[in-house]
Amino acid sequence: MRIQRHYYEHNTFKDMSAIKSTSNQALALAGVFQAVQICKSLATTGRCDEEDLEPTLQSILTLEADNVLDAYGGSVSGMRRGLRVMKNQFGGLDEARDLDLARYTLSLIQLGSNVMNDDSTVKQLRAGISEARELDFPITDPVMVNKLADLYRTRISHLSPRIMVSGDPGFLNEEKTAATIRAALLGGLRSVVLWRQCGGTRPKLVLSRAGYVRAANEWLRA
Repeated sequence: MRIQRHYYEHNTFKDMSAIKSTSNQALALAGVFQAVQICKSLATTGRCDEEDLEPTLQSILTLEADNVLDAYGGSVSGMRRGLRVMKNQFGGLDEARDLDLARYTLSLIQLGSNVMNDDSTVKQLRAGISEARELDFPITDPVMVNKLADLYRTRISHLSPRIMVSGDPGFLNEEKTAATIRAALLGGLRSVVLWRQCGGTRPKLVLSRAGYVRAANEWLRA
Protein backbone atom coordinates (compact mmCIF):
# COMPACT_ATOMS: atom_id res chain seq x y z
CA MET A 1 0.00 0.00 0.00
CA ARG A 2 1.35 3.42 -0.84
CA ILE A 3 0.28 6.61 0.84
CA GLN A 4 2.64 9.51 1.45
CA ARG A 5 5.50 7.25 2.59
CA HIS A 6 5.07 3.54 2.04
CA TYR A 7 3.05 1.74 4.70
CA TYR A 8 3.29 -1.50 2.75
CA GLU A 9 5.63 -2.42 -0.02
CA HIS A 10 3.14 -1.91 -2.85
CA ASN A 11 -0.31 -0.56 -3.61
CA THR A 12 -3.24 -2.47 -2.17
CA PHE A 13 -5.46 -1.57 -5.13
CA LYS A 14 -4.76 -1.85 -8.84
CA ASP A 15 -6.46 1.45 -9.71
CA MET A 16 -5.73 3.94 -6.96
CA SER A 17 -7.71 6.76 -8.57
CA ALA A 18 -10.87 4.64 -8.69
CA ILE A 19 -11.09 4.28 -4.92
CA LYS A 20 -11.03 8.01 -4.14
CA SER A 21 -14.65 8.60 -3.25
CA THR A 22 -16.71 9.73 -0.27
CA SER A 23 -18.27 6.27 -0.12
CA ASN A 24 -14.89 4.55 0.28
CA GLN A 25 -13.66 7.18 2.71
CA ALA A 26 -16.74 6.57 4.83
CA LEU A 27 -16.13 2.82 4.90
CA ALA A 28 -12.48 3.22 5.85
CA LEU A 29 -13.32 5.82 8.50
CA ALA A 30 -15.95 3.44 9.85
CA GLY A 31 -13.06 0.99 10.22
CA VAL A 32 -11.34 3.48 12.52
CA PHE A 33 -14.49 3.94 14.58
CA GLN A 34 -15.01 0.19 14.77
CA ALA A 35 -11.49 -0.28 16.09
CA VAL A 36 -11.87 2.32 18.82
CA GLN A 37 -15.31 0.95 19.75
CA ILE A 38 -13.69 -2.46 20.22
CA CYS A 39 -11.04 -0.88 22.44
CA LYS A 40 -13.59 0.91 24.59
CA SER A 41 -15.74 -2.19 24.94
CA LEU A 42 -12.75 -4.27 26.03
CA ALA A 43 -11.56 -1.60 28.45
CA THR A 44 -14.95 -1.16 30.12
CA THR A 45 -16.51 -4.63 29.93
CA GLY A 46 -13.62 -6.98 29.18
CA ARG A 47 -15.42 -8.23 26.07
CA CYS A 48 -15.91 -7.38 22.40
CA ASP A 49 -17.84 -8.90 19.52
CA GLU A 50 -15.58 -11.25 17.55
CA GLU A 51 -17.60 -10.42 14.41
CA ASP A 52 -16.36 -6.84 14.81
CA LEU A 53 -12.81 -7.83 15.72
CA GLU A 54 -12.25 -10.20 12.81
CA PRO A 55 -12.50 -7.69 9.92
CA THR A 56 -10.60 -5.10 11.96
CA LEU A 57 -7.63 -7.45 12.33
CA GLN A 58 -7.99 -8.96 8.86
CA SER A 59 -7.50 -5.55 7.29
CA ILE A 60 -3.98 -5.41 8.73
CA LEU A 61 -2.92 -8.46 6.75
CA THR A 62 -4.73 -7.63 3.50
CA LEU A 63 -2.06 -6.50 1.07
CA GLU A 64 -4.04 -6.85 -2.15
CA ALA A 65 -7.74 -6.18 -2.77
CA ASP A 66 -10.03 -5.35 -5.67
CA ASN A 67 -11.90 -2.76 -3.62
CA VAL A 68 -11.99 -1.19 -0.15
CA LEU A 69 -14.60 -3.58 1.21
CA ASP A 70 -12.34 -6.51 0.35
CA ALA A 71 -9.76 -5.13 2.76
CA TYR A 72 -12.27 -5.92 5.54
CA GLY A 73 -13.12 -9.39 4.30
CA GLY A 74 -15.55 -8.51 1.52
CA SER A 75 -18.77 -8.33 3.55
CA VAL A 76 -20.37 -5.13 4.82
CA SER A 77 -21.95 -7.10 7.67
CA GLY A 78 -18.60 -7.11 9.44
CA MET A 79 -18.43 -3.31 9.30
CA ARG A 80 -21.92 -2.46 10.53
CA ARG A 81 -20.74 -1.60 14.02
CA GLY A 82 -18.27 0.98 12.76
CA LEU A 83 -20.75 2.44 10.30
CA ARG A 84 -23.37 2.89 13.03
CA VAL A 85 -20.86 4.39 15.45
CA MET A 86 -19.71 6.85 12.80
CA LYS A 87 -23.31 7.84 12.08
CA ASN A 88 -23.90 8.55 15.77
CA GLN A 89 -20.70 10.56 16.06
CA PHE A 90 -21.28 12.65 12.95
CA GLY A 91 -25.04 12.82 12.58
CA GLY A 92 -26.62 11.82 15.85
CA LEU A 93 -27.97 13.86 18.73
CA ASP A 94 -25.47 15.23 21.24
CA GLU A 95 -26.34 12.51 23.74
CA ALA A 96 -25.53 9.86 21.13
CA ARG A 97 -21.98 11.12 20.71
CA ASP A 98 -19.17 9.54 22.66
CA LEU A 99 -16.29 11.85 23.59
CA ASP A 100 -13.95 8.94 24.32
CA LEU A 101 -14.46 7.52 20.82
CA ALA A 102 -13.94 10.96 19.29
CA ARG A 103 -10.71 11.40 21.24
CA TYR A 104 -9.37 7.98 20.30
CA THR A 105 -10.26 8.49 16.65
CA LEU A 106 -8.58 11.89 16.36
CA SER A 107 -5.50 10.55 18.13
CA LEU A 108 -5.32 7.55 15.80
CA ILE A 109 -5.59 9.79 12.75
CA GLN A 110 -2.73 11.96 14.00
CA LEU A 111 -0.69 8.91 14.99
CA GLY A 112 -1.27 7.40 11.56
CA SER A 113 0.12 10.53 9.92
CA ASN A 114 3.20 10.43 12.15
CA VAL A 115 3.78 6.74 11.44
CA MET A 116 3.55 7.24 7.69
CA ASN A 117 6.24 9.92 7.89
CA ASP A 118 8.64 7.69 9.83
CA ASP A 119 10.55 5.54 7.34
CA SER A 120 12.14 3.35 10.01
CA THR A 121 8.83 2.55 11.66
CA VAL A 122 7.19 1.86 8.31
CA LYS A 123 9.94 -0.60 7.39
CA GLN A 124 9.65 -2.39 10.74
CA LEU A 125 5.86 -2.55 10.47
CA ARG A 126 6.05 -3.98 6.99
CA ALA A 127 8.44 -6.69 8.16
CA GLY A 128 6.32 -7.53 11.19
CA ILE A 129 3.11 -7.75 9.18
CA SER A 130 4.81 -10.02 6.64
CA GLU A 131 5.81 -12.33 9.51
CA ALA A 132 2.25 -12.32 10.85
CA ARG A 133 0.89 -13.26 7.43
CA GLU A 134 3.00 -16.42 7.53
CA LEU A 135 1.42 -17.67 10.74
CA ASP A 136 -1.07 -20.49 10.18
CA PHE A 137 -3.71 -19.38 12.68
CA PRO A 138 -7.17 -17.80 12.41
CA ILE A 139 -6.98 -14.02 12.65
CA THR A 140 -8.64 -13.92 16.11
CA ASP A 141 -6.60 -16.81 17.53
CA PRO A 142 -4.63 -15.70 20.62
CA VAL A 143 -1.34 -16.46 18.85
CA MET A 144 -2.22 -14.07 16.02
CA VAL A 145 -3.67 -11.43 18.33
CA ASN A 146 -0.54 -11.52 20.47
CA LYS A 147 1.66 -11.20 17.38
CA LEU A 148 -0.21 -8.09 16.20
CA ALA A 149 -0.34 -6.69 19.74
CA ASP A 150 3.42 -7.10 20.11
CA LEU A 151 3.93 -5.34 16.79
CA TYR A 152 1.90 -2.38 18.06
CA ARG A 153 3.64 -2.40 21.45
CA THR A 154 7.17 -2.49 20.08
CA ARG A 155 6.80 -0.33 16.98
CA ILE A 156 3.93 2.07 17.64
CA SER A 157 3.12 2.59 21.33
CA HIS A 158 6.12 4.86 21.98
CA LEU A 159 5.19 7.26 19.19
CA SER A 160 3.24 10.47 19.69
CA PRO A 161 0.42 10.88 20.34
CA ARG A 162 0.20 7.89 22.65
CA ILE A 163 -3.27 6.36 22.71
CA MET A 164 -4.32 6.09 26.35
CA VAL A 165 -7.43 3.89 26.59
CA SER A 166 -9.52 4.56 29.68
CA GLY A 167 -11.54 1.90 31.45
CA ASP A 168 -11.68 -0.55 34.32
CA PRO A 169 -8.14 -1.28 35.61
CA GLY A 170 -9.23 -4.84 36.29
CA PHE A 171 -9.85 -5.39 32.59
CA LEU A 172 -6.97 -3.24 31.34
CA ASN A 173 -4.51 -5.23 33.44
CA GLU A 174 -5.63 -8.55 31.98
CA GLU A 175 -2.99 -9.73 29.53
CA LYS A 176 -5.49 -11.05 26.96
CA THR A 177 -7.60 -7.88 27.06
CA ALA A 178 -4.59 -5.59 26.79
CA ALA A 179 -3.25 -7.58 23.85
CA THR A 180 -6.56 -7.41 22.01
CA ILE A 181 -6.76 -3.65 22.57
CA ARG A 182 -3.30 -3.18 21.08
CA ALA A 183 -4.14 -5.39 18.11
CA ALA A 184 -7.36 -3.44 17.52
CA LEU A 185 -5.45 -0.16 17.63
CA LEU A 186 -3.13 -1.50 14.94
CA GLY A 187 -6.26 -2.30 12.92
CA GLY A 188 -7.43 1.26 13.50
CA LEU A 189 -4.16 2.58 12.12
CA ARG A 190 -4.61 0.40 9.07
CA SER A 191 -8.02 1.99 8.50
CA VAL A 192 -6.47 5.46 8.85
CA VAL A 193 -4.11 4.55 6.01
CA LEU A 194 -7.03 3.27 3.91
CA TRP A 195 -9.02 6.43 4.62
CA ARG A 196 -6.16 8.65 3.48
CA GLN A 197 -5.57 6.47 0.44
CA CYS A 198 -9.21 6.99 -0.48
CA GLY A 199 -8.76 10.76 -0.30
CA GLY A 200 -9.54 11.39 3.36
CA THR A 201 -8.07 14.48 5.03
CA ARG A 202 -8.45 16.10 8.44
CA PRO A 203 -10.57 18.98 7.06
CA LYS A 204 -13.01 16.44 5.66
CA LEU A 205 -13.70 15.23 9.20
CA VAL A 206 -15.64 18.48 9.54
CA LEU A 207 -16.56 19.45 5.99
CA SER A 208 -17.69 16.01 4.80
CA ARG A 209 -19.62 14.80 7.84
CA ALA A 210 -23.01 14.93 6.12
CA GLY A 211 -21.58 13.09 3.13
CA TYR A 212 -20.07 10.44 5.37
CA VAL A 213 -23.42 9.91 7.10
CA ARG A 214 -25.21 9.54 3.75
CA ALA A 215 -22.55 7.10 2.58
CA ALA A 216 -22.84 5.13 5.83
CA ASN A 217 -26.59 4.82 5.28
CA GLU A 218 -25.96 3.52 1.77
CA TRP A 219 -23.49 0.92 3.05
CA LEU A 220 -25.91 -0.17 5.78
CA ARG A 221 -28.65 -0.68 3.18
CA ALA A 222 -26.33 -2.80 0.99
